[in-house]
Amino acid sequence: MTQNLPPMLTSVQAKAILSGKTDVSLDLGLTKTRIKPTEGGYILGKGEFIDDESVEKIAKTEGAAYFVDKKSVFMAATSGKHFYKLIPTAGAPTIEIDGIRMHRTKDTTPDLDAIEKLNILNIHGGMVLDTCMGLGYTAIHAVRNGASHVISIEFEPNVLRISQINPWSSELYSSPSIHKLIGDSFHVVDAFSENQFDYVIHDPPRHSSAGHLYGQEFYNKLAHVIKPNGRMFHYTGEPGSKYRKVNIHTGVKRRLRQAGFDAIKYHPKVMGFTCVRTV
Repeated sequence: MTQNLPPMLTSVQAKAILSGKTDVSLDLGLTKTRIKPTEGGYILGKGEFIDDESVEKIAKTEGAAYFVDKKSVFMAATSGKHFYKLIPTAGAPTIEIDGIRMHRTKDTTPDLDAIEKLNILNIHGGMVLDTCMGLGYTAIHAVRNGASHVISIEFEPNVLRISQINPWSSELYSSPSIHKLIGDSFHVVDAFSENQFDYVIHDPPRHSSAGHLYGQEFYNKLAHVIKPNGRMFHYTGEPGSKYRKVNIHTGVKRRLRQAGFDAIKYHPKVMGFTCVRTV
């Protein structure tokens, strides 16, 4: 189990416990931990207790994760203006905001999706700007791929709270190479120096909820902080393309070129563009 995090269970682990297994994952599939059946329930990794009734309830609840704090059980979720919920997948979990998943999970998992995007970006050392942190998978894998430093920006404090209890996000807090900032990337990037970054990972929310992060002014700002010949990956998705025949890619490509990017190429598998800052 990941160090210093509460034990976490989903329906998969709860069903395994009820079937009699004593070696189960308490960190969403990363490792396995020996648990101890006891009167009325189970003792988990560091002495936390979960009662039989709670295990049975979790076993019946698909699409949610629960963590145990001493003898209390809580859903891995929080609310404010919106409802934020950690959703298990076959790999790293995603976060759901008001029922909308923030990662691609069809035919992939959030961690594999991050790896695919970074393989396309082809990082070789240097500084990386990650404009939209989320659960931090792109920042984590950028460091694993060789980035010397990653500055990762998150707009929503509630997303940060979810990341703090997500075992798959633990390197956000343990890696000395990842530096986290809270704020709107549109404004935060103004604090960076010209030509500061070798790479930019721009993986914003959908256009309908963060249109300013797809606009000409923001692309100009990104071009200002990335070095000449620096590379950027920009996730766009394919909003509306199936039913309304709407294609935002033409406008994105035009604005990127006007901002000073070239070699603009769309990658259908990961639904995003790579481009290079011109000299």
